[in-house]
Amino acid sequence: MNIRLNMNEMYKSPPKDIINSVKESIDQINRYTPQKEVDLLVEHLSQYVKVPHESIIVSSGSDLLIKEFIFLFSNNRHIIIADPTFVVINNSAQNTDSALLKIKLNEPNYQISIESLVDELKTPSLVVFDNPNNPTGSLILTQKDIETILEHENVILLIDEAYYEFSKVSYVELIDKYPNLAVLRTLSKAFGLAGSGIGYLIAGDLIRKKFQGLEIMLPYPSVIAGIKALEHKDYMDDYIKEVETEKRRLIKIVLDLGINVYPSHTNFLLMKTELHNISERLTERGILVHDTSNQLGSKYFRVTIGSRKENDLFLSALKNIIINGKV
Repeated sequence: MNIRLNMNEMYKSPPKDIINSVKESIDQINRYTPQKEVDLLVEHLSQYVKVPHESIIVSSGSDLLIKEFIFLFSNNRHIIIADPTFVVINNSAQNTDSALLKIKLNEPNYQISIESLVDELKTPSLVVFDNPNNPTGSLILTQKDIETILEHENVILLIDEAYYEFSKVSYVELIDKYPNLAVLRTLSKAFGLAGSGIGYLIAGDLIRKKFQGLEIMLPYPSVIAGIKALEHKDYMDDYIKEVETEKRRLIKIVLDLGINVYPSHTNFLLMKTELHNISERLTERGILVHDTSNQLGSKYFRVTIGSRKENDLFLSALKNIIINGKV
């Protein structure tokens, strides 16, 4: 059986209270999701993020929101993204007719050089950045950077904060000041609901108006999962603590193996070796990690923080590969 350390998922199931509530909701699978349940989910998100409920747009996963956002705001604008970036951002931007500018993130910090953007922002632009970045795990923007971007009124900025719960860095509070800002979040990562696909957008009137009429029917079990997760969010805090403990342990051991590990504000680590195609070699040993060769080169790979047992199996396989220098 493969060890899955390639999708940045929670390595364990959410608490039984959440699982049991979802199981009970299956009995209503023949019915459309009641609006009162969707409203309750939005209210819980509103309280969690500390924004008015009307600022929130909920959808079936953040991937769909990224695609819709780029589709809605790319017309007559050029698009600016990071390189590398979350694959859905990259693919969605490339599937438009707009000119695309990729801002290179360079080692070792993998941060945006805002100076390289100033001239580009003088023309109508759609800027989409993931912060923290995937696959590097880095925080690529500062508040000063973001405000520099947003002060250009003909610019729309979307920040993907999928890993906010790990980074504890958010720019939601800037939405009141800047109507051209939107922030994207998800319940797939820290809340462990990857299989339910609940993503949500936080935005002001300017951006929300574009989404009017695009409401999507959310699956009843997904809505219930989101409600119960937000009602029992202590488990999320415990999971984050576990991830941070394991992350520190992995970093120390991997560094001792002579592998470069980059600072991460997420539940994954970007690594680099002098050997090529490590992800393929690990896969042959039943350990699935994310192959970043298309984004960064064949010496790089991204590893989700799993359970201690899963991490030990990964470390054992990696050590074997490094010592042998071949498959």
